[in-house]
Amino acid sequence: MSEVHYAWSWNAPRPAIATPGLTAAQEQQRNKRIAALLDARRELDRYPTCVTAGLRQRFAWLADQRGAPRANTALIAFCRRMLPRLAHVTERYRAGGVQQVISSEVFNYRFDDAYRRYLATRVMDLLARFNRLPDLTKADIDLLGGDIASLIRGELDSAPDEASSELKTLHGWYLRAAHLCQQFTLTPPGWERITGRYACEEELGPAIMRMCNALWWRGRLRRIASAWREHLQIAVGNVSRRRTPYASKSCLSEWREQKRRTREFLKGMELEDEEGNRISLIDKYDASQANPAIRRCELMTRIRGFEDLCARQGYVGDFYTLTAPSAFHATLSAGCPNRHWNGASPADTQRYFASLWARIRARLHRQQIRLFGIRVAEPHHDGTPHWHLLAFMRPEEVDQVRAILRDYACEADRDELTDERAREARFHAVAIDPDKGSATGYIAKYIAKNVDGYALDGERDRESGGLLKQSAAAVSAWAARWHIRQFQFIGGAPVTVYRELRRLVDDRAAQHLSTKVASMQQAADNGDWAGYVTAQGGPFVRRDALRVRLWYQTGEQRNPYGEEKVAVRGVYDTALGREQPLVTRLKSWKIVPKRAAGGAEDSTCAWSSVPNCTDPHSGSAPETGIPLTRPERRRLTARLRLPKRRRPAFVPGRADERDAIRRILTDIHIVTGETVSDGQAYALLKGATAHINGVWCRGAYRGELFGISPCARRQTAAQRHRAAQDILARFAAIRPQK
Repeated sequence: MSEVHYAWSWNAPRPAIATPGLTAAQEQQRNKRIAALLDARRELDRYPTCVTAGLRQRFAWLADQRGAPRANTALIAFCRRMLPRLAHVTERYRAGGVQQVISSEVFNYRFDDAYRRYLATRVMDLLARFNRLPDLTKADIDLLGGDIASLIRGELDSAPDEASSELKTLHGWYLRAAHLCQQFTLTPPGWERITGRYACEEELGPAIMRMCNALWWRGRLRRIASAWREHLQIAVGNVSRRRTPYASKSCLSEWREQKRRTREFLKGMELEDEEGNRISLIDKYDASQANPAIRRCELMTRIRGFEDLCARQGYVGDFYTLTAPSAFHATLSAGCPNRHWNGASPADTQRYFASLWARIRARLHRQQIRLFGIRVAEPHHDGTPHWHLLAFMRPEEVDQVRAILRDYACEADRDELTDERAREARFHAVAIDPDKGSATGYIAKYIAKNVDGYALDGERDRESGGLLKQSAAAVSAWAARWHIRQFQFIGGAPVTVYRELRRLVDDRAAQHLSTKVASMQQAADNGDWAGYVTAQGGPFVRRDALRVRLWYQTGEQRNPYGEEKVAVRGVYDTALGREQPLVTRLKSWKIVPKRAAGGAEDSTCAWSSVPNCTDPHSGSAPETGIPLTRPERRRLTARLRLPKRRRPAFVPGRADERDAIRRILTDIHIVTGETVSDGQAYALLKGATAHINGVWCRGAYRGELFGISPCARRQTAAQRHRAAQDILARFAAIRPQK
């Protein structure tokens, strides 16, 4: 066979190209990478969805833009670096197991095997739900709080009365309820006070009632859930200059939504006095300290008054900045995670500063050094607070005060302060020079930045690089989320007495009381903080040496926990005694729903705990004040009698749902004479039942209002009130209500 020649070399036949196989080392490396990726995804699924959902979206976007290998590598590196931080934060909030409950001595009175299994099952279920708090909705959190309160009430109800006295019985109940409360990482109310000394009945009873109340649990659980979510966002670096400074996006949106809901509620309510006079609640809210502009103006007035006192008495001012050690910072100034972070939250850092300042004050007191001024707490870009102190003191004590503050501020983690720059980062002092500017002007920027951003148009934030006017909302959301007091004055006189004196319209009452009170009232009315403080005894006056103090009055009613309601009613001169007070609050107001647009005088608009429109001594139906024609009354009666199965199918939309809420509000007002909130109407719209002014009603999703049979009424009432009545009956048997 002759050899075949091809015209082109590329067309000539060549040996086949075989795919080279992976070596053992390469295959082992690939398997390790796959195993690491699976472990990372598996570990990521263990943490709450509120933080992992955003991470999954981020890595999905990275896979679309850079490819799956790059995204997988980034996910593995992220989990290796961040998951230990998430685990550390999660362990701080998670509740433990049930072994502590099972082995507790306070439940030994009936510890058989059946009860062990029952208690373990119930507590394990509640603990499992508690450990999912970051992902629970508000409705789920409220339901969990009700179940925990029901568990505690059941334990107290089934406890035998073996004690010989009333006090021992209440103390035993408190220990059982407190032990269950501690399983959910909560400190029982009054724990240190009750366990640290002899407890009395007036303290034990309200504490037990709080732990048996679903509303008390709801507030605590909501606070834990919000702090848990925000702490996780800080741990993964979502609160930083690279993401969102000061507060996460969810925290800021929740804060704005809460502000909106509060204003909507206030717009629909009014204040009513004993004579029936009404004023707008939203107007009073905007005219109070809740208004950021008024709050800022009062802060500036008090600072200006301190500066005037400083100039009159020859004092000098110093401005200090205290920063926490690096272990308290989750993110570095460049936006990178801090490897030495100890898992502290902003609330933990605030407590560190509070304890530090307590030690500093004690040291200054031992050396007989007195200060007055203001403290401002503001966040770094990662939410970690730091303090600014504007203090006024005698000129000869400036160096001594600086040395004391520097020693205490640099005491923790002193090994990281290797040079002067590091020490200045921990503690920095600046003398206030009157030739360069006033102390009020020096602190004004910090106050405006942390309140409403007033007069900061165009200025940039050194922490985040954004506009200061826009960052004020994030700072306010940060303070609200972590319950941090942003401004606190040092020394001086109480501001509440100053505000009560400003409430007086006629100053003749103060003149009749005493000349000292009259001069103090005139200074407060003119906004002269320096004159008011001087009249009270000066900037260093002790609280037990004040000339004018608050006058409290105890009300006849008690709160839901059986405690007396104590309210500020005026002020009194300590030289004359409490028997001659100056009353500044002459009327008692209550919050009621706003009247209809027509402005008709209708007593049924008042929203209170008792029926306002039915005579308790007559069996007649309430007078609603709304005339109904005969066809309208007939249609309403037919609708109430219509069985639920006869309702036509209907799928509500947004507009239809609003119309249905409006319709059901009208029907409730016609039938019962009461005005309920939109939230209650929405609950009825979803099929809930309610007892309104002696009438049991059930709603439907099209806006109809149905009646409930007497049997169903009795069953519903028994189911809803049986647990509460049992515990109240036991309290009444032990301690008669006065």
